[in-house]
Amino acid sequence: MASKKEGAQRILDAHASSTKVKQRFVPIVVGIAIIGVAVAALTRWQFGLATVLVCGLLLQYAVERMNTILDASVANGLKDMGWDVETEITDETLEKIRTVAER
Repeated sequence: MASKKEGAQRILDAHASSTKVKQRFVPIVVGIAIIGVAVAALTRWQFGLATVLVCGLLLQYAVERMNTILDASVANGLKDMGWDVETEITDETLEKIRTVAER
């Protein structure tokens, strides 16, 4: 059983990771599009389209899996703190969680 401080730190880490996932999404999509255009220019356009579709599916899978892991981490952190798992993470709750983590 983890302590309240460890649960609070888990929530803060998951929230920071969630922010990073959102920030890195657009550059990755642009990179996939560039690679698709390069493949289409070097071969046939069908291969470029296939490259974009396959890479897009892999990206979708990775993002969904990461979001599921981060949501589970937040739920476990809330459970460790003794809070309701349905608690919405807002700026006010993040401040309370930061104070618990700093103790």
